[in-house]
Amino acid sequence: MSEEQNIPEEKLTEETEVINQPSETIAMEVHHHPDLHHRRKRFREYFLEFLMIFFAVSMGFIAENIRESISENSKARELAESLYREVYSDSAAIQQKVKLRLRKEEEMVFLSNYLKDSNLTHLSNRFFPSVVWTFMLSNQSLFEPKDGIINQLKNSGTLRYFKSTELQNVIGNFNVAISRVRTRNEQEYSFVEVYTRPFVLKFFDFRWYDQFTLQGKLTLVEALNQNPYPYYPGALNNAAELKKQDAENLASYYLVLVRATRQLHYKDYSKANHELLEILRNEYHFKE
Repeated sequence: MSEEQNIPEEKLTEETEVINQPSETIAMEVHHHPDLHHRRKRFREYFLEFLMIFFAVSMGFIAENIRESISENSKARELAESLYREVYSDSAAIQQKVKLRLRKEEEMVFLSNYLKDSNLTHLSNRFFPSVVWTFMLSNQSLFEPKDGIINQLKNSGTLRYFKSTELQNVIGNFNVAISRVRTRNEQEYSFVEVYTRPFVLKFFDFRWYDQFTLQGKLTLVEALNQNPYPYYPGALNNAAELKKQDAENLASYYLVLVRATRQLHYKDYSKANHELLEILRNEYHFKE
């Protein structure tokens, strides 16, 4: 007889119940179904959820715009301050150039009259200094405007940071004035290269000039600012070939060119410069 046959019937029944008990529990858990029927939301609840989502997105968008606006305003002020310093510096520089050119014009008038009425054999002590003022002081009397910040604004697209339409228009006018000044400077320089420099090379006494500048110890402007001028004897080179009428016409025409530059182009630049400084002060409260 096998061992199973020797197990009492009561003991088999107890073990069978213990073994079958977990299966019944598992079966009960497997066949349990949750209640999937939800309460239907009202329209008002959907609308409130939509409003909350819309409000959250809108606030994020507004916050980002505010951040960008603060950043752009800060950058605009930084650029405006740099532009103000550059333009203010040039406002002082052009006044110095205008002052120098007025003195140059006085000497040009003197030289024109001298060539018309005076003897070129016995020269006045003022003759050669006036020749230097008229024909040799050229580049030093030209005003060269700076436009580094203007170019940065144009090339980088940061001009849009300036929200004021008036400020943008004034900057545009100022840029045009710079361009016109440079064009006029080129015209003056071209006249010097073609006409006045050959005249000087042919007729001027450079031995006198060497004495006048103390053998190069003085710059041209420093030598011309001596008061009174020291006397150094000098004479025109190739004097027999010099035609007084031609020399007078050259000096007179150059005077017209120089005077027009100051009265028109430099004046227009000074006006545009002043307008830009004024609006920058008003917009950003800069002090002079």
